[in-house]
Amino acid sequence: MQNKGFVQFLVVLVALASLWSLSHTFVSRKVENDAKSYANGDAAKERLYLDSIGDQQVFGKYTYFTYNDSKRRELNLGLDLKGGMNVTLEVSVPKLLKALANNTEDANFNKALENAKAEAKTSNQNFVDIFYAKLKELDPKVVLASPAYFGHKDQTSITNKTSNDEVVAILKKEAEESIERSFEVLNSRIDQFGVTQPNIQRLQGKDRILVELPGVTDPERVRSLLAATAKLEFWETYEMRSLLDEFEKADQEVLRFKNGAATASTAAVSDTTLKDSTATADVTAVSADKIQMPGDSGAQAASPAPGDSDAIAKQQFDEYKKNNPMLSLVQFNIGLNPETQQQEYIPGPILGMILTKDTAEFNGYMRDPRIKSFFPADLRLMYSPKPILGGGGAYLTIYTTKETRKGKSLMDGDVVTDASFEKNPNGSGFMVTMQMNREGAEKWSRITEEKAAKKPQEAVAIVLDGKVYSAPTINQKIPNGSSQITGNFSFEDAKTLATVLKAGKLPAPTEIIEEAVVGPSLGEQAINAGLLSVVIALVVVLIYMAFYYGKAGLVADAALVSNILFLMGTLASLSTTLTLPGIAGIVLTFGMSVDANVLIFERIREELREGKGLRMAISEGYSKAYSSIIDGNVTTILTALILMIFGAGPVKGFAVTLFIGILTSLFSAIFISRLIFEWMLNAKKDIPFSIKATANAFTNFKFDFVGKRKMFYVISGVIILAGFVSFFTRGFNLGVDLQGGRTFTVTMDNAEFKTDDMAKAIAVQFEGMEPQVKLFGGNNKVKIVSKYKYDITDLQGEEDVKHRLYEGLKPFYKQDPGFEKFKDENSGIGLSAAEKVGPSIAGDTRQQSVYAVIASLAIMFVYIMFRFQGWRFGFGATLALAHDVLITLAMFSLLDGFVPFSLEVDQAIIAAVLTVIGYSINDTVVVFDRIREYLAENRRGPFRELINAALNSTISRTINTSFTTLIVLVVTFLFGGPAIKGMSFALLVGIGVGTYSSLCIASPIMIDLGAEKSRKKEEEKAAVKA
Repeated sequence: MQNKGFVQFLVVLVALASLWSLSHTFVSRKVENDAKSYANGDAAKERLYLDSIGDQQVFGKYTYFTYNDSKRRELNLGLDLKGGMNVTLEVSVPKLLKALANNTEDANFNKALENAKAEAKTSNQNFVDIFYAKLKELDPKVVLASPAYFGHKDQTSITNKTSNDEVVAILKKEAEESIERSFEVLNSRIDQFGVTQPNIQRLQGKDRILVELPGVTDPERVRSLLAATAKLEFWETYEMRSLLDEFEKADQEVLRFKNGAATASTAAVSDTTLKDSTATADVTAVSADKIQMPGDSGAQAASPAPGDSDAIAKQQFDEYKKNNPMLSLVQFNIGLNPETQQQEYIPGPILGMILTKDTAEFNGYMRDPRIKSFFPADLRLMYSPKPILGGGGAYLTIYTTKETRKGKSLMDGDVVTDASFEKNPNGSGFMVTMQMNREGAEKWSRITEEKAAKKPQEAVAIVLDGKVYSAPTINQKIPNGSSQITGNFSFEDAKTLATVLKAGKLPAPTEIIEEAVVGPSLGEQAINAGLLSVVIALVVVLIYMAFYYGKAGLVADAALVSNILFLMGTLASLSTTLTLPGIAGIVLTFGMSVDANVLIFERIREELREGKGLRMAISEGYSKAYSSIIDGNVTTILTALILMIFGAGPVKGFAVTLFIGILTSLFSAIFISRLIFEWMLNAKKDIPFSIKATANAFTNFKFDFVGKRKMFYVISGVIILAGFVSFFTRGFNLGVDLQGGRTFTVTMDNAEFKTDDMAKAIAVQFEGMEPQVKLFGGNNKVKIVSKYKYDITDLQGEEDVKHRLYEGLKPFYKQDPGFEKFKDENSGIGLSAAEKVGPSIAGDTRQQSVYAVIASLAIMFVYIMFRFQGWRFGFGATLALAHDVLITLAMFSLLDGFVPFSLEVDQAIIAAVLTVIGYSINDTVVVFDRIREYLAENRRGPFRELINAALNSTISRTINTSFTTLIVLVVTFLFGGPAIKGMSFALLVGIGVGTYSSLCIASPIMIDLGAEKSRKKEEEKAAVKA
């Protein structure tokens, strides 16, 4: 074996890296289990525990890793395993255009808008382009800059000289900016939901934003906050130095409470102020060793920070904290005065900074009536939107803002007409420019005149959804509504502030167009079913390989176990989110990972039968198998890449797992097994590649595949024809992700009901629209699918649908749970999971699914044609793949309603079909490789006999590679749970049919495509040249 030393080093390195990556998952899980035990079912208490321990060392004797560090590096669980909520929101560009046109009542405008909305459901064009085309159809001479449309007085960027094309460009820019504003607003809200590792991302090329909240316990609050309109405000501020005496007195009062019988009421106060967004640029980050507390006379008295390593400093801080329980939570805003060279409180509204984990305690003190009495009644403390990482953890900035007499802000943000950012010409960094309408400019003029005249000059806080993004000091009166905010902003901070300022400009509401909620009980069941299927599949494959290949099979088993370590370690190192289809991908990898060993072992057995020595046979076996292994796995990798491009959510999780699994499988099969064989050979150990019962299996197998090919064509043709007839008469049972609709998974308190009766009762509530009701994973669980009001986006309408569902199901409960308990996904009774997919999402998904299948077939054709240097190989393989896809889909139409499990065609089934394409071509490549080898060795042999001989010689490897995969799929089908049963069935049928087509369709069809005649012509040309 060449480069043996390097290979050994690489294997050890990968193994250690995998163990290291996985260790973070085990550590974070242990901390979370400790938190659960401590909280005893109290979610708020559990979150507080994790917040408090977030920056403490939990791992590493010689390295420093906190819980937050390990959490960032762990293998995440998807919503279908952990429970939680997945929401896709769409920014309503039609409503934005309506608002930009000053809510015009023009008949052509409104009709064009409705026509554009209808076409947008099936088009990938930009909505503004669609709208403009529809408006031109109604009025070919339309002038978009006219006052009737977008040329009104409030639209300063459009004049009567602006061309239609320029107006369209401006509208597109406004739409793009509205999406950015919505993203920024949502980003600032997601930390309110109290979940770990929330995810928000803008979907590429769409007006959509995806929000994933694993483990969320209050979906209704999530819906309300996500759909709420952003509120931009300008708030008056306090000079923080004027409040220092009050804070010191309040701190002493807290100390008195703590030393006495009474305790400040912090426990009952929930922290609703902590959110996550973009850090402000006008905050001075103060290092811990320069923080000075109220009452100190100089820098020498600064309090040490809790994170100081020096033991004396820590002791000093502990003493300070004991005597100052409230003030010790805050690192006050202190800096060096360049004139006096003394540490002083920095003028302005910034009180200081506080660790995020301490905000709950601090808020509790400030809300206690006994503490509030020390402060002005109009004082309102606000926080920055995003924590700043510093020594000891993540810090938020505290601002001292002031309410007006009516308890409101100085001015609402809807007066802002535009905002932008640019390089600061008078200094470093960027500055932000803001324009206001006439009404706002007049009010802003009075406010700025008043603030600029104060000594010291006062600041005005820019607040979005209760969070302060900036608090610029007013230097002078601004009479015309055009303001410049300087502050040495970074590019990102300036962009964020400009985006925030435009949040109040025009309404661009976000609408929930897709939603999935999975209760924790359903997630736990999915984990248990997934783990059971993994364990059983692994055991079955290990036993089969040892049975069929003897001691060599044990080597393959060792490679498989190594592969699992490498696969899980790689997934963890990439912080991959593991979903239920992802577990199915892992199980599928078990079967596919031994495929390479099967190909190698079968080659070695052939070499041994030819009388070669063991060492030579192993060397030759590896060398000759490489071509088939690489070709077969490249095609599967291409399929996984297509799935990653076109898939979303759990389907993408399946694709990532499959992709990584293929790579780790190749590494394990080629290197691990070879190293073990080298060690055994050097130790003079015997290495049998079979047991007595399997030694000559399939060696004398002879079947006339070519002669019987027309019989196979008829069998396949009949099934495909039956599938077409079924498709046009019965159709497919499309999942909601492909056709739109609602899905509810409901847990009953008994099993004494009929699903038909249930469907009729729900239909009464759903205004005559009868849903589909089926048992789901147990006798007391049902899955309900309906299109009732699935296109509504308002929260009240969603609540009404749930209430109607409850009323329909109430008679089937032995004990009425009540509506509140029924709709709570965490209650264990009633709704366990819910999903809604709007029509636009469903249309896009259908389109992407079709593109994915076509792209996969096209890529396979090109690859095979290129690799085997003949279009007949490519065409034969592609026809066989189409054959596999058609038969797999035919089963879903023919058998739906006749089998005791759901045969819904959804994204997971499309993923399975694409996997079938990749796997089937893998088998076909193995067969084609042997055909190519036989044709090259026997240039003048009878063509049909050579094809038959090649096919018969691959029977053992074809059967074994397919069988190992099929048995793990049977295990997944039986034990993997109801959520992936349909996907397992599709893979089971598809891979079984793919094995059949590789032998009986793909190769024989080349003869009917003229391969035999082509070979004869080549032989005749060669003879003439000779």
